[in-house]
Amino acid sequence: MQQRGDTYAASAGVTGDAGSVVVLPSALAPYETLVHRLQAGAQVTHEHSALVDDAIAVWARPGFDSFMCLPRLRFDPFAHQLDAAARVLRHMQGRAILADEVGLGKTIEAGLVLSELRLRGLAARVLVLVPAGLVGQWREELERKFALPSAVATAQSFEALSSEHMPPVMIASLPTARRAPLRDLIADSSWDLVIADEAHRLRNPRSASGRLVRSLRTRYLLLLSATPVENRLADLFELVSLVRPGLLGTAQQFRTRHGASGDGQAARNVGELRLVMRDVMVRHRRSEVRAMLPRRLAETLRVTPSDDELALYQAVSQRVREEARSAGPARLLALRSAQRLAGSSPHALAPALVKLGWSDLADRAGGARTSAKAATLVEVLRRHLTRGEKVIVFTAFRRTLDALAEVVAAHGITPAVYHGGLSRTAKDAVIADFAQDAPVLLSTEAAGEGRNLQFCHVMVNFDLPWNPMQIEQRLGRIHRIGQAHDVILTNLATRGTVEDRLLEVLQAKLNLFELVVGELDMVLGCIHDELDFEARVFGEYVASSDDVEFAERLEAIGEQLALARVAHLDSRARNDDLADAA
Repeated sequence: MQQRGDTYAASAGVTGDAGSVVVLPSALAPYETLVHRLQAGAQVTHEHSALVDDAIAVWARPGFDSFMCLPRLRFDPFAHQLDAAARVLRHMQGRAILADEVGLGKTIEAGLVLSELRLRGLAARVLVLVPAGLVGQWREELERKFALPSAVATAQSFEALSSEHMPPVMIASLPTARRAPLRDLIADSSWDLVIADEAHRLRNPRSASGRLVRSLRTRYLLLLSATPVENRLADLFELVSLVRPGLLGTAQQFRTRHGASGDGQAARNVGELRLVMRDVMVRHRRSEVRAMLPRRLAETLRVTPSDDELALYQAVSQRVREEARSAGPARLLALRSAQRLAGSSPHALAPALVKLGWSDLADRAGGARTSAKAATLVEVLRRHLTRGEKVIVFTAFRRTLDALAEVVAAHGITPAVYHGGLSRTAKDAVIADFAQDAPVLLSTEAAGEGRNLQFCHVMVNFDLPWNPMQIEQRLGRIHRIGQAHDVILTNLATRGTVEDRLLEVLQAKLNLFELVVGELDMVLGCIHDELDFEARVFGEYVASSDDVEFAERLEAIGEQLALARVAHLDSRARNDDLADAA
């Protein structure tokens, strides 16, 4: 008995161009329909051809057991960061809590996941929600390290950006994103990937931020937090339910099984909970990874002002206190700025005093071209330069920056000068000059945002912000993973100033310069998620009748900080315990 193919070949040929019959071998019998179409002259359209090419490209892509994005990166990720990204992609379906201890690079891990999904065509529409102070840092990280275009999402830019086939990664600060009209635009959109940094701020489903994130529609979701559990085990339930609804059951089932109160009682059935958390949370500890941060070696040089400097500072301080007690919001802000400028340099202070209408004090400040603190800075620079060490010097004010550039140059040191008024190209050129030739970089806070300067390991705070988070951001430019040397930090503080007293409290009560990068934010968050530390300090200063009372009020703030640090350490221990098997 003949096979079907043999019968076809012998008797069911296809008519050729000249009417001849094309006899197909039995092995090609399944292609009869295709041959008929070709004989009939059917055209293969470009759209169909492109679709086949796309299908083949997708079929040819490797699975998530390998990273396609690595050749495109502009840095070398650490092993634990690749491990975290791989676990999210392979085992967690792109929905996870990244809970590494602070300083280990959760931003890098999220960027790896984002890059991999985007390169595979799985994440065209991406939203990153971050605290306001981290918007610039995220943009820098995505563009400089991952070569990913990004844009700050606003109500004005949102619609134009979202209409593109492959729009840039949209970055929105939480305070902006949770207010109309941007809130509604974000909530009405469909996202491929949403990343939320400092995600512990989202744990309360009734808060504005919590409601916003719970309203989003997204296929992939990454929550970044070093402390997914803070005071209550219920915090963990809320975050896990965002990433993987139903994984922990209902709230009542979770409380019955594991407990959720904030009364300090230990969680129940911890071993079982750890196993569940392995499916949704990644946590590395500094003790587990080889990429350890270098030490911080901090010193504070308390500079004695000249008699004229001291008299000017005291006169400005007295007038600020007197007026601030009855000033309106705008005037109060100007007075706070003047008080901070007084601790920086007389040269920077003079224009502010003119604007306040204090021409008598402005004349006294304008006559001073240098200061005792500037002279001390030159001594510090010489000490490091003789050792062949590069130094970055931070000041909060542009006019102080200009004055320091003159003083340093007058002593034979040619500095690179960096500030927010430079174009992006000019900023890049200044950093390149510092990396290659210039021994000193003089900078405003602009270099404290998003610039990584690990090739330098010496930093000087010429003046000190009243917000310790800004001090941390400055230090974070050189004290981070990838730094090959111990970091040397010198703080210059003029005796008797607000900065001098504040620094003393921060060091005594908080051990500020012993904290790991990122840890300070966690500590301050134990007091209040959005604490305006600078406003708090100024408020206590104005309310004080004299410096003695101000010292007492600062001491009370210090006690709060000490308690907050203890709370943070307790919280870190709880998170380590729950992630023990992850």
